[in-house]
Amino acid sequence: MIALRMAFLACALLPPLAFVACSRHADIRDEQDGAPLEIPPNFDAGGIPELDSGLGSDAYPLCNDRPIGACVGSNDFLCGFDKWFASVAASCQTSTGCKTNGWLEVKMAEDGCVNYIGMEEPNDEIVACLVAEFGAVRCPCSTVAGSYYFGEDNMGTCPAP
Repeated sequence: MIALRMAFLACALLPPLAFVACSRHADIRDEQDGAPLEIPPNFDAGGIPELDSGLGSDAYPLCNDRPIGACVGSNDFLCGFDKWFASVAASCQTSTGCKTNGWLEVKMAEDGCVNYIGMEEPNDEIVACLVAEFGAVRCPCSTVAGSYYFGEDNMGTCPAP
């Protein structure tokens, strides 16, 4: 009888002891714990400086008097700003000898005309080229903005096409 009681006690006490003795914890969720690499750093250099381009002056026709430019998209998407903007920036870079570096930022107003040009490293030649195109036409677009990166190592030699 004593052996039976001992076997019963062993069976009753052994499982709870096994859970305590063999317990493991695995954190398999990727929760934010304040580690510095989980959130990318935010480097704000203060924005791209706006150029005094003269787009708002009387040197250019009023927006409604300008013809529609090559910024027309497809039938479903009339505004082709992104493609047109990148094309103008690239052609101005090439026509001015590929010496411009840094970022270009352009904003279009609700009326479809460019009203803001910002550049990190402007030079007179490329500004004149950009303003000549942006000040001459309007687009079938509403408020839109775009950025274009000229690069950092442009020394006045255009790459072969």
